[in-house]
Amino acid sequence: MTGGPPPLADPAEPLGKLQRGLGSGYLWALDAHRSVAHALLVHCLFNDPRWDQQLDARDEYYATLALDIELDLQSLEAWLRDNDEESAELEQNVLGMLGRMAIREHAEAARVLRDYVAYGRSWQRAIALLTGDPEMLRAGVPWPEAVAGLDAVLVERFAGESELAEALADVDPRDRPWSLWSIENHRIAGALAAGHRVPLPPRTRRRQPRRKQPNPHELSTEALLGVTEESRWRQIAEELTTRRSRDDVRRMMGAARDPDRAMRRAAILALANQGRRDVLEIAEESTSQEPRGKLQGTIALALEAMPLSQTRTLAHEWLTSPDWGRRRKAAGVLGTRAEEEDLAVARRALERELDQGLEGDVFVICSLAEALQRCAGRGPFEELTRAYEQIPYSYGRRFIVSALAASDPTFAADLAVECLWDCERESRAIAAGRVDRRIRLAAQRLAELAGDEAQAASVRRAAGG
Repeated sequence: MTGGPPPLADPAEPLGKLQRGLGSGYLWALDAHRSVAHALLVHCLFNDPRWDQQLDARDEYYATLALDIELDLQSLEAWLRDNDEESAELEQNVLGMLGRMAIREHAEAARVLRDYVAYGRSWQRAIALLTGDPEMLRAGVPWPEAVAGLDAVLVERFAGESELAEALADVDPRDRPWSLWSIENHRIAGALAAGHRVPLPPRTRRRQPRRKQPNPHELSTEALLGVTEESRWRQIAEELTTRRSRDDVRRMMGAARDPDRAMRRAAILALANQGRRDVLEIAEESTSQEPRGKLQGTIALALEAMPLSQTRTLAHEWLTSPDWGRRRKAAGVLGTRAEEEDLAVARRALERELDQGLEGDVFVICSLAEALQRCAGRGPFEELTRAYEQIPYSYGRRFIVSALAASDPTFAADLAVECLWDCERESRAIAAGRVDRRIRLAAQRLAELAGDEAQAASVRRAAGG
């Protein structure tokens, strides 16, 4: 996420639904006047509504919607030709949508991408999009045909030998289509050779001789706590968990409170695995005094590892804290271990987060959805439906969809249907596995998903099942 929550429209409005990547937004656009649907889709494309630009998915959602509403690509192509350096992120959004359209044999999208190679700054990405996603099958144009002739375009664009070599300097000649073009085009071959005078490492790394690490089981507790390689902290924690003598625990307690110990985190997690209540005091001190970072993540893991009977009081208290770090840890505890006596507290906490609108903590919301799912037999929960409609974090919506599927008897015939058009593959897969297949709209969509080889394999399997 970059710079706080995006300015989204109300979740009840069509634009708000499209911005969140909801299936209800997609279905609305299919029935809306074409000019309105086109305008709102383009608005989302150029005003990125994603809460997390690295994880929230939109390319597939925008591409299939653009195909269904027959979006004219002329204005997008004109923008690609004229945009400035400050529009690099938006350019990636446009290219991503065009790539997902091209992989479904949309001739105009493929043409725009091919033409872009001759002038665009992200020409390498355009080529990669045309060759297709290796993780997804495609029954359309084979990739060599999709990029045929673009090697000549590059040779013309970067006319000088040194210019071409510089342009291809960060290209891996073993990747497609370069492995093919280095055989078919002597100019490409020469440029790749000039740009990679130092031999590339082999695809499979040769195992380098490593200094043998001492077996943790053979080391004393003090020696384990003295290990300085932070990457081993989980391994050390696992061994420390087995050390329960009074002297061992005393040493671990000392390390857990020592900020200079590299194995401080290992000591905290080991004590938590042993169910030592002292960890609660350390959590209280560290959460309020220590800077956020790895230690905070370890404390969260430690609290989740302890018996709920020891952490329940603290978790309930922290759910009302103004400190978002404490609320996240408390929600994580309930998301991992909630029981029915925690249900009322979890529901109130979820309602409070939702009442904050876009300022609500999405990680707390997702963990509390998991907590309610652990008590699914007491459902349905109206807070989950509200969270589903409101949360701006589409990648995290899967936790809410999963909880709804488990706790709401109406899910299969209601929200599951619109989830088949959700922007996130996980939400589509959950819905495909739970939707009432007797509903005509659902049956039609399932057949479409199962037959779309550009869909994620998990979605195709669930739809076909």
